Amino acid sequence: MSERDPYPFWVAMGAAFVGTLLGGGAVWIGVNRHLDEVERAAAQELRAAEAVDAAEPEPEPEPEPKTEPKTEEVALDPNSPSDPGDSPLVRALERTRDSVVSIELGGRPAGAGVVYDASGTLLTNYHVIEPVLRARLQLGDPGAVASIRVRFVDGRERSAKVLAADPDEDVAVLSVTPERADERFGAAPLGQSASLRLGEQVFAIGSPVGFEGTVATGIISSLQRTGVLAKRSLPVLQLDAAINFGNSGGPLFNLAGEIVGITTARSSRGEGIGFAIPIDRIRLFLRALEQGMRGRSGVIGVELDPSREISDAIAPLGYHSGVAVTGVDEGRAAALAGMQPGDVIVTLRGRRHDQLDASDRGRQAFSQLLGETIRGLLPGETLVVEVVRDGELHELEIVVEAASVERQARIDAEQLLGLALAPSGDEARIVGLVPSSPIARMRGAQLLAGARITSLFGQPVANLEQLGERLALLRSWSAGGGRRSISIGLELEGRSLTANNFPLATGR
Repeated sequence: MSERDPYPFWVAMGAAFVGTLLGGGAVWIGVNRHLDEVERAAAQELRAAEAVDAAEPEPEPEPEPKTEPKTEEVALDPNSPSDPGDSPLVRALERTRDSVVSIELGGRPAGAGVVYDASGTLLTNYHVIEPVLRARLQLGDPGAVASIRVRFVDGRERSAKVLAADPDEDVAVLSVTPERADERFGAAPLGQSASLRLGEQVFAIGSPVGFEGTVATGIISSLQRTGVLAKRSLPVLQLDAAINFGNSGGPLFNLAGEIVGITTARSSRGEGIGFAIPIDRIRLFLRALEQGMRGRSGVIGVELDPSREISDAIAPLGYHSGVAVTGVDEGRAAALAGMQPGDVIVTLRGRRHDQLDASDRGRQAFSQLLGETIRGLLPGETLVVEVVRDGELHELEIVVEAASVERQARIDAEQLLGLALAPSGDEARIVGLVPSSPIARMRGAQLLAGARITSLFGQPVANLEQLGERLALLRSWSAGGGRRSISIGLELEGRSLTANNFPLATGR
């Protein structure tokens, strides 16, 4: 219909029909009387016929034949959502159970592990296989690792060897020895622990008290619980699943069947409190192994001055503790994150530490906590801090770097020996003592300032690189064998000295 035809078609037809009615009006009036007489006669005949029909009875309808109801048997489809035995947890278990192994040392149950590579590479805890490593160090028997056996759900048993083990991380990487070159093993994918949420359902599989393949379900209770691992500043996941002896080293899964953690410990002071190492941290540990940076501490490239007064800067914002940044290395992690000299760090990983006041002692404690936290991080891990700058609060996300060989030697000298080395130069020269270390409490130890380290446990030390190699070995020895002292050679004012019972600052 066009714009020039504003009336619909039915209006035009109605007008024509009315015209027709008006034109035929005379005919209708003329025949109307005759039609009335015909209709009255027809109505009388119809009433007479109805009276005859009413006098004759209607036949009763025949009953329909009875039929038995049909019964159909319906089988439940296990893949159907209506299956009462189906759930996300059940499906996740079906996908993951083949990847979990039980670990035995010398024929005795020790813990569990999980395969994350089909070639047979698996994860477990350091403390699960520590007895074997300690025996190897004490007895000098490299073949002691052959006593590690793993058993799969399908009954297969294989020997395994240690590829890497770190006591501070409580992580060990094992390799299963296949019987055939093409033998493959069930593997579970690595997930992302950063995506976990409080209250999210997870489940652990392990061999508690020898019961292999036991499943324990729970929820995530905390995402960053500290004070659990050897490096007490490192955060772990807390869960409310039932964790017992034998769960150690086993996987923690989400409902997608992904590994989100490695079960590491339980609380001896309460029921239903377990802990797991976040898989994101383990992934960074594996990357450090691949890149040859295993054992490197985290650094961010800053200088801190815990002696600087900070109360006037942080008190207006309600903070009571912090530490001043006096230097930021250009192009390093902290600088790239936006940190500037003069900033005052007041929170660490989203937590403020106001129990450490702004006094000199509180600032020293905060600086030590910050340093331990940074050194405990792995390359690529993100550290979130908040700083006060010009009366305003700024949040910074710092991607941690790996310490250089020389820097790592200085860090290990402080942590293992309690000795502070010169911040520059290639010599391992002592400039001070770590206040809380055992050597600092010994009479006459202050006289070591200015001495150069020339040997460790009988092995020569010509420079910082060699010192770093010796300290890396010492770290392994002190962790595995409980070593408490070593011999150390020194050169002081042209004289050679040897301390045969030099106390270590760390040991297990």
